[in-house]
Amino acid sequence: MTPTPEARFERTLLVVAILLCAVLAWPLRGYITDDTFIHLQYARHVAAGDGFVFNAGERVYGSTSPLWVFLLADFMAVGIDGLLASKILGALAMLGALLLWWRLVQRTIGSPWLRALSTLVWAAHAWQLRWGLSGMETPLAVVLVLGGLVAFTATEPWGSKPRIAALLWALAALTRPECTVLLGLWGVLLLIDHGPVEGVKRALSGLWPALLVEGGWLVFARVYFGTFWPNTLAAKAAGGVGWDYRAEQLFRQGAIVATTDGALLLLLVSALVVSAVRGARPPKGAAVRLLPWVWIVAVPLLYAVRGVPVLSRYLVPLLPVLAWLAWRTLDRAFITRTGQAETSEALARHARFALVAGAFIAALALAQNLIVWQRVVRPQVTSFSAGLEASLIPWGKWFDKHAEPDAVVAAPDIGALGYYGHRRVLDLAGLVSPDMVPVLKRMPQEDAIAQFEFARFSRPDFLVDRAPVPWDLLTRSPYHSALVPLGHASLPNLGVSRPGEAVYSFYRIDWAMYDSLAVTPATQL
Repeated sequence: MTPTPEARFERTLLVVAILLCAVLAWPLRGYITDDTFIHLQYARHVAAGDGFVFNAGERVYGSTSPLWVFLLADFMAVGIDGLLASKILGALAMLGALLLWWRLVQRTIGSPWLRALSTLVWAAHAWQLRWGLSGMETPLAVVLVLGGLVAFTATEPWGSKPRIAALLWALAALTRPECTVLLGLWGVLLLIDHGPVEGVKRALSGLWPALLVEGGWLVFARVYFGTFWPNTLAAKAAGGVGWDYRAEQLFRQGAIVATTDGALLLLLVSALVVSAVRGARPPKGAAVRLLPWVWIVAVPLLYAVRGVPVLSRYLVPLLPVLAWLAWRTLDRAFITRTGQAETSEALARHARFALVAGAFIAALALAQNLIVWQRVVRPQVTSFSAGLEASLIPWGKWFDKHAEPDAVVAAPDIGALGYYGHRRVLDLAGLVSPDMVPVLKRMPQEDAIAQFEFARFSRPDFLVDRAPVPWDLLTRSPYHSALVPLGHASLPNLGVSRPGEAVYSFYRIDWAMYDSLAVTPATQL
């Protein structure tokens, strides 16, 4: 059978989408972040048989991505470099996400033109491309979310055969914590649809793979770490309080999404308005169908309420769902008229409109993402990676060569220093050092370091300070006489959220001098 023009167009654009994604990802292949090395440090210890730990012997639940850590550990256990493994897995996950997107729209969007154009747009998504080859867990979370969504929409009504979707989303929850919210909301919507008794029965019978995976990990975490919840959840929320701060974080999340998906957000709102004007209403007793909608709203609100300073990678797993809802809503609101008999002329008219409207939206979304890729993502990736290669990575290697084997390094950014330094690290941000979290809830990190608050529970041999200028601690710490300067190095920026140069200053701590200063009244220091 000869393929129709629409089918040929779809296949052609799928190939173009794959090539476009590869072309845009290639210049970003060298991207590394300090957090990449946190995963690699955990994975190295797992591969070596030392357990799920950052510092050997310290069981701190400091990673929210255990599945990613275990996958990296599998590669490292057979001798493959961990950083290379993270790049390979990221590339495969990006390709898998693109193919799953194509499969999802094939099943859920009627217009072949919209299916093809939406696939091309997703291939160029700037935030996905930024994190895809960073060595972070983001692309794995995206592919698992999309895989679960394909399984969720595979039957009518949606979610009526939930086990595969539940399993994939449980694995996503072990990759990114916000995916746990997805499973919890599914259970709540089942209760709304079927009532307390029947809803619980359906949740237990359909979502048991997720309960088994998530429950198994939680039991392990409680036994191994002594807690169900990652320490990072508390550490990332430390330091931000008040409704003004929460509103600021919510606004920031909106800005992150609008930067790459503003055109699709506008499309989604417009299509919803048109649907409302037409009197469209969701079918009764089908709350589960709203699961994708509820999830993409609930997660940003939850982050804002908790005061979490959100990075773009926290939101990337939600963005394909938002984009899919936008394209699907366009398809349903503007293209097809459900329940009406359509003549061949009307169908042809709708197809032409689909092509014109879809091409216009796709052009806007593509232009938006390509501009963000060129002006934001690529420069920031290039400068940050080069800065890390010239700062924390060589200093980590310096500690490996010059520090005593039992030395402790206190630092606000611990990944590269721990991974390359092979020394115990005191995390001044509190991610893998829980004793710092109460301190950070009382005062900013800069003040905590200057006041040597960490001395209450640890006496590290070295201290790393991060400030706008070198040797900043020597001018603002009352214990500056206890600091022996070793050197400094700079990063051009710490990311989109914190532009501007950051300078790391490295010190050895003279604890005898500190003790003499500590007994002196603060007014005399």
